[in-house]
Amino acid sequence: MYEKNRLLALVEQKHLPLGIQMFTGSPAIIEVLGQTGYDFVMIDMEHSPANVRTLEEMVRTAELAGLIPYVRVTGSLDEIEIRRALEAGAEGLFLPRVKSVEDIERVAGFAFIPPKGRRRICPAVRAANYSATGLDRYIEWNNTEIALIPIIETGEAMEDIEAICAHPDVKMVYFAPGNLAVQLGLGHRGARGPQIQEAWRKVKDAAARHGVLLVGGPMFASPEACRKAIEDGVKIFSLGLDTLGFRLFCEQTVTAVNAGVEGTELQRPPAPPTGL
Repeated sequence: MYEKNRLLALVEQKHLPLGIQMFTGSPAIIEVLGQTGYDFVMIDMEHSPANVRTLEEMVRTAELAGLIPYVRVTGSLDEIEIRRALEAGAEGLFLPRVKSVEDIERVAGFAFIPPKGRRRICPAVRAANYSATGLDRYIEWNNTEIALIPIIETGEAMEDIEAICAHPDVKMVYFAPGNLAVQLGLGHRGARGPQIQEAWRKVKDAAARHGVLLVGGPMFASPEACRKAIEDGVKIFSLGLDTLGFRLFCEQTVTAVNAGVEGTELQRPPAPPTGL
C-alpha cells in the first residue's frame, strides 16, 4: 500500500493498462478479471445499485485479485461520497458530468487532506489501515497519488477543456462520445458523427499540450479497433462494461447453438435482436 500511482506507473513502463467498468458489483467477476490479465476496474456508483458497503467489498476484492481499484462517483460530485470512496481504498476517481475547471477544483478540495485540500480525516478507515500510526504517511500518499479523472461528456466541459487539462491534479481524462452526443442533442448514434470527432480532436490536442493521458478505447475489442485507439493516442484502455460483456457472451452462445441445430430434428426459437 501507499505506492506510486500504479496506473500512471504502468504507463511510464510502456505497459498498456486494461480496465473495465463494473456495474454488477460481483466479486466473482472481479476475481475473473484479475485472473485473465486486466489491470484495473472502474467501480460504477453512477448507474449501478452499488452502495457504500458493497463499494468497500468490491475495492477489497479488486486488490486481492491484483487489480487497481478506481471508482466512478455520481454526477453530483458529492463531498461525502468522494470521501467514502477514497476511505474505502480507491486509488482514483472518475468524475462524471464535469462542466468546468471549477468542478475539478471543488472535487480536489473534497479529495485531498489539509494543507492541500479540506477533506476530513479519520484513522479508523480502511485506506488508513485502521490505524493512527501511519496517518502522516497516508495523508502524504493521498495528496500525492490519488488521481482525479474528469469524464468529458458535456458541452460545457468541451468549452473549458483547456483549463481542465491544465489543472495540476488532472493527469488523465476520459472522453465519453456517447454521452457527449446525447448532451449535444445528437442522440447516442451521433457518437460517430463529425461533431463528436471534432470534439475528440480538441480533447486530444488539449491533453497533449498539458501532458494529460487519454483514457478510452473501443467499446468492443478487435485487433483493428485496439490498434486504431493506440494510434489515436489512447494510453489507458477502459473497454466496455461487465453487463454488456456478459450479454455479448449470451448472444454469441445462443447464435452458436441455433446454428448447430439447423438441419437436425431439434428446434430453437429465433435469437432475439442484439442489444449491442
